[in-house]
Amino acid sequence: MSKQLPVHAQVVIIGGGIVGCSVAYHLTKLGWSDILILERKELGSGTTWAAAGLLAQLRQNQEMTNLAKYTVDLYEGLEAETGVATGFRKNGALAVCQTDDRRKELLRAAAMARAFNVEMHEVSLKEAANIVPGINTKDLVTAFHLPYDGVTNPIETTQALARGAKMGGAAILENVKVTDIKIKNGAVCGVTTDQGDVTSEYVVNCAGMWGRQIGQMVNVSIPLHAAEHMHAVTMPIEGLKKHFPTVRDFDGVTYFKSESDGILFGGFEAVSKPWGMKGIPDRFMYTELQEDWDQFQAFMDCALQRFPAMETAQIRHLSVVPESFTPDTVFMVGEAPGVKNFFVGCGMNSVGIQSAGGVGRALAHWIVEGRPEEQLWPIDIKRYFPWQQNARYLHDRIVEAVGVLYHHHYPNRQRTTARPVICSPIHDRLAANGAAFGMTAGWERADWFAPDGVEPVHQYSWEKPNWFDFQREEHMAVREGIGLYDLTSMGKFLVQGRDAEAVLQNLCANDVAVPVGKVVYTPVLNDKGGFETDITVTRFSEDAFFIVTAGATTIRDYDYFSRHIPDGARATITDVTHGYAMLAIMGPGARGLLAKLTDADLSNEAFPYGTAREIDIAYARPWALRMSYVGELGWELYIPTMFTLPVFDAIFEEGKSAGLRLIGMQAVNSLRLETGYRHWESDITPDETPYEAGLGFGVNLDKGEFIGRDTLSAQKKEGLKRKLVMVTLDDPEIMLYGSEPMYRNGVWMDNLRSGAYGFKVGTAVGMGYVKNDVPVTDEWILDGKFELEVQGKMVPAKVHIKSPYDPDNQRVRM
Repeated sequence: MSKQLPVHAQVVIIGGGIVGCSVAYHLTKLGWSDILILERKELGSGTTWAAAGLLAQLRQNQEMTNLAKYTVDLYEGLEAETGVATGFRKNGALAVCQTDDRRKELLRAAAMARAFNVEMHEVSLKEAANIVPGINTKDLVTAFHLPYDGVTNPIETTQALARGAKMGGAAILENVKVTDIKIKNGAVCGVTTDQGDVTSEYVVNCAGMWGRQIGQMVNVSIPLHAAEHMHAVTMPIEGLKKHFPTVRDFDGVTYFKSESDGILFGGFEAVSKPWGMKGIPDRFMYTELQEDWDQFQAFMDCALQRFPAMETAQIRHLSVVPESFTPDTVFMVGEAPGVKNFFVGCGMNSVGIQSAGGVGRALAHWIVEGRPEEQLWPIDIKRYFPWQQNARYLHDRIVEAVGVLYHHHYPNRQRTTARPVICSPIHDRLAANGAAFGMTAGWERADWFAPDGVEPVHQYSWEKPNWFDFQREEHMAVREGIGLYDLTSMGKFLVQGRDAEAVLQNLCANDVAVPVGKVVYTPVLNDKGGFETDITVTRFSEDAFFIVTAGATTIRDYDYFSRHIPDGARATITDVTHGYAMLAIMGPGARGLLAKLTDADLSNEAFPYGTAREIDIAYARPWALRMSYVGELGWELYIPTMFTLPVFDAIFEEGKSAGLRLIGMQAVNSLRLETGYRHWESDITPDETPYEAGLGFGVNLDKGEFIGRDTLSAQKKEGLKRKLVMVTLDDPEIMLYGSEPMYRNGVWMDNLRSGAYGFKVGTAVGMGYVKNDVPVTDEWILDGKFELEVQGKMVPAKVHIKSPYDPDNQRVRM
């Protein structure tokens, strides 16, 4: 290791675990050599050293799977490249199912795996016993084999990455503690350590359990918390197959790995033990915690059931170590919001070894190129909010978060801990009317409404969940009558100032230089023409624009807008999310109901689609925007928060005689999908353009320059090689939830980006992209035979160029 602290490094990486060493290694591979890793103790001595070293390739989405696949490929050749033994071995894995529901989940996983070029297939119980001799299969339903998963030695692999980084010119200093991070003009400019200062252009937080503390140095929320994590190792067991495949018994919350002729086993218990509430001791290094055999009992019970030889096996050691977990059990990667050139790679949720190679590569490209190679929203640090670093919230959520890794991953499954956090002004009114709540971005939102006599509790299923019939009634109320839903959780910004219009014209693909009272839907793009977000922009006045975006992306979008306001521009952006509630009144009867509540002229002539004005309702003056996300006539009411409750009461009372129905988010999703409305994060991402997504109406190439314009101009001339389509099924009993592989003439096209039941069209509905080496035409699409793989079966699908319901989007203009 290097001996002397330099005065400058282009990149300072805080933390010498496997992620930090991977970031340094990959930066050198991209030609950067002025890299400095600062490790508070010794490389890998925090939590890396105690990991089990399992390497699974398939993760919950394509982005994380790509990172894990790359990691396996990297580790396989690392010893030959660096000369440092890593202990890497492709011994495969076996996932076993104790229940039919688990089989359904893994059938869906196997379908995803094939689409992502990961080998995974169902095997008989006899085959499973041959793959892992000594395993008990009597209580199992089935098993799935992943022959190319592997294992590695965590500390040796870390050393190999460190050697590779040093071979590329990086420096590594151990026993150096970072005590502060310096900022100048909104960007990091160096660090302070217990041995002096180092100036730098970039700082990367790979500090693991210490990551939240490091984030606080620059006022960045890094919501992670340690929990006790444990595994045991047996003495050698006679007759055990050497290097047998890793066994994952999700229903038994336990994994098993071959270790020194014995078995290493541990897992992810349903109720975990948070650790470190009073801080992490400064002396922490290769530290183990006190044994807790009671907490370990769930894993022991599964071990005795799964491997009969465990009855007489001796436990050599029980290892209990703290490990950091995040509120959603997904790690954090990317440039932090609000501080330029401060990057994060931590909160690895016990998948750090199997993801570190990909995470290091992704961060290195992000730093060097200024953006990631592919969209990484599922793991982006900007999905988190400042309030999520609240210590009590993290403690209470981590109790549940550990076990989520091995839970049944049912569609729409909600977390139950650390709630409620944020409630809309009408939360209690909705609860009193039977709302079953879900949570998004901390907001309690009515998910669906239970009728009298039915408890509003989610009961999950891979088929039709318990709220299916109630969702149908809500859905049809909007299609045929009147519905009201609460989307106060939407992100809301005010962009103001003399240069506000010019700033937005550069950011928005559509023309927002419109009269006061006009509402514009517009994509916001990157240089490649991909969606950074999509928003509505309402001109409140000559120098004030009201922006509405998704609640989950509020931090990301605010950061993107803030970074693109030029220095010296007379424009500001303010987050007013909590200043306005949003109640939407939608359906063919919406005009009639609102007309009883206001004296405003609501006719098409006076109040056409895409306009906004302040109107009187009750004793308030909300902004009424004639827009819709559900494909029906309606208005979104943006109400100053303190006026919301009386406004709701007035609408609800008047609505009783008109048949008004309260609507939950499940119905909002099925309504928008049936109508073909896109959702950023799933249907549209930074990797897709408006033309590919069928949203070209939101682009105005003639208005002048804007970010992404050149790419869109070229694409319009050259034609599309990818295009979003919709699919429906002939079988009305089959459910689609998204992620089902879609095939055209037997060739995989995409995994469905979204799926839900279209109650008006009488079948499940999905969205996904088709692709071809030459420009895609409507004729080529319609000439194909489409199928979806749903729980191991190929299901015929009908493809649609436009939405199956109201394909020309006329009902919103009634």
